[in-house]
Amino acid sequence: MSEYHARSLLEAYGIDGNLGTLADSAAEAEAAARIIGGPAAVKVQSGDIPHKTEAGAVALNVRPEDVRAAYERVLENAKQFAPAAQIEGVLVQAMVPAGREVIVGVSRDEVWGPLLMLGLGGVMVEVVRDAVFAPVPLDHEAALALIHRLKASDVFGSYRGMPPADTGALADLMVKLSQFAFDHADDVAEVDLNPVIVHGKGDGVTVVDALIVRRTVRRGERRTAAE
Repeated sequence: MSEYHARSLLEAYGIDGNLGTLADSAAEAEAAARIIGGPAAVKVQSGDIPHKTEAGAVALNVRPEDVRAAYERVLENAKQFAPAAQIEGVLVQAMVPAGREVIVGVSRDEVWGPLLMLGLGGVMVEVVRDAVFAPVPLDHEAALALIHRLKASDVFGSYRGMPPADTGALADLMVKLSQFAFDHADDVAEVDLNPVIVHGKGDGVTVVDALIVRRTVRRGERRTAAE
């Protein structure tokens, strides 16, 4: 699913409402950016292009007066990357203040079923390689315990002049996503909220990007599981 449609589903669970505006033209994109008033992110939306950055289909820190050009550029890059992709539009969102970057996701295990995943590093998670997993659903205390299981969990404390991170808000997000994964266990193969920016204590978290991959159930799988 495209980010826009994934966010629309997750909103029903109270997960980050940074939905943005889905524009069908450069003029609509510019109008949305001028309402934002500051730097914007411009992202092509297509379920056929799950990793937009690799396709050059994302432009960041775009000034309102430059949004028309950014719209045309990311759209052209997407079409060159995946000529057969079905393009839903271009999403225009406000840029997010900096903070600690993490990934919060869901993956499926053959034995345990859906597992909630938390990793440090956001888009650099494959380099940092610090991630933990737990079966869903989780309550708030279990989510906090999972945060502290990270090898570098000290990063959420005060350092280099930064205030403590809002781990309570991060735990709330994990609980909500775990409930979504539990409720849709038969339909969802994977969820990636990446990166998630964890702001200072009291300032919450922001989901920068979202991906949901539908699950394809093999013939006889549900019947076998029920037995």
